[in-house]
Amino acid sequence: MNKIKISLIIGFILIILSLCICCPLFGGKTEEPEPEPVPEVVVTPEPEPIVEPEPEPEPVVEVIPEPVVIPEPEPEPEPVVEVIPEPEPSEDDEEYLRSINNLVEESVTKAEFTDDKSAILTIISDLSEIMETKDAKRWLVYIEPESVNYYSNITNLKKAQKKLPNKAISLNNITDYFNYVFIPSRKRSQVDEIRYISKSNIKAVQVKDDKSIVVYYYFTKIDGKWFIHLPPIS
Repeated sequence: MNKIKISLIIGFILIILSLCICCPLFGGKTEEPEPEPVPEVVVTPEPEPIVEPEPEPEPVVEVIPEPVVIPEPEPEPEPVVEVIPEPEPSEDDEEYLRSINNLVEESVTKAEFTDDKSAILTIISDLSEIMETKDAKRWLVYIEPESVNYYSNITNLKKAQKKLPNKAISLNNITDYFNYVFIPSRKRSQVDEIRYISKSNIKAVQVKDDKSIVVYYYFTKIDGKWFIHLPPIS
């Protein structure tokens, strides 16, 4: 009986050992599966990329825009200046300008010039008649008072006498001066124009062909009236 039990135990142990060896659950050695064959990877070299030459860029045609021409505004027409030619000066205008040529600080209008010349020529016309008749009293009316006083002085008369070409003539009064000095120097005078010394002093002159003048009378205006001035003896 013991032999049977021992045989059973030994058999049981053998079964267990075999199971342990064969079955992984009992710690037996498992047969490792054969590794699957690794497929051989053939590495095909990639072809080198074909480098195509880059196409040359098309030339850029720079379009230069035509300059914009801004038309200049048309200039405004210049005003038409009508040049009115000045009239040629008349002979009267030229005489007037000659008459006032020596005035500096004073002025005489053409109307004043015309009036003055008319008044003086009237006096000279009367003097021509007076000299023909040797009317000393009438002559004195036209002489300024200062000149009358001067040539009423015997001293001044003697100065005038010394200048006479005829030394036989004696001047004793203003009538002698009228007869022997005034008349001979002016009897044949011809007055053409007047020349202003100032607005109240004028020379009555004769204009010669060479434009020179001979002074025959001096006039001075007193209270708006023209009188003959007899220059003093120098």
